[in-house]
Amino acid sequence: MKVLIILAFCFLTLFAKENPYKSAVLYYQLKNYKKACEIGIKNIINNEAFLSLVGDACAKENEIDALGKIIPFLKSSKEYRENRSYFSTLLLQKSLLLEFMADETDISYLKLPKTPHILSKIFQKIADKKFKIVSLKPKIIEITAKDRRFTLSISKRDPYMLVIKEYMGDVLTKRYRIE
Repeated sequence: MKVLIILAFCFLTLFAKENPYKSAVLYYQLKNYKKACEIGIKNIINNEAFLSLVGDACAKENEIDALGKIIPFLKSSKEYRENRSYFSTLLLQKSLLLEFMADETDISYLKLPKTPHILSKIFQKIADKKFKIVSLKPKIIEITAKDRRFTLSISKRDPYMLVIKEYMGDVLTKRYRIE
């Protein structure tokens, strides 16, 4: 199995120089979403299937700002318009959460589509006012959901990014950097 993976990466490295579109798809199939997103965003073409794949890779890697480059192209069918709405929702939720955290903007009156992405789950809890403020300087929000606890904060450097930490008990299990 390791030999097959090594061969796939060797092939991919050589192939990527020839055809970035096929290499983005191959990286996606290998679950290297970061590389698929990176290559896809650098090589945008008006191919909605390809852009949907790239958008999904970027969403999985929390590269939310990159979705703004893909959204305008997704419009020819119901499936692509649904992808467009999903990507637009994530982009808007990120922007609104940044405003909430940095500028005290009230988002409780907003109703946006729910998605399975962590950003949507956090947005929904804050919009429903199901959170507590742990700290004001720096601002840290805590959200409890079932057997997990989440904290939301903003990075200290500009450009700001959202940082979500997921805990089970007191153990940090996952860290999301929403860029």
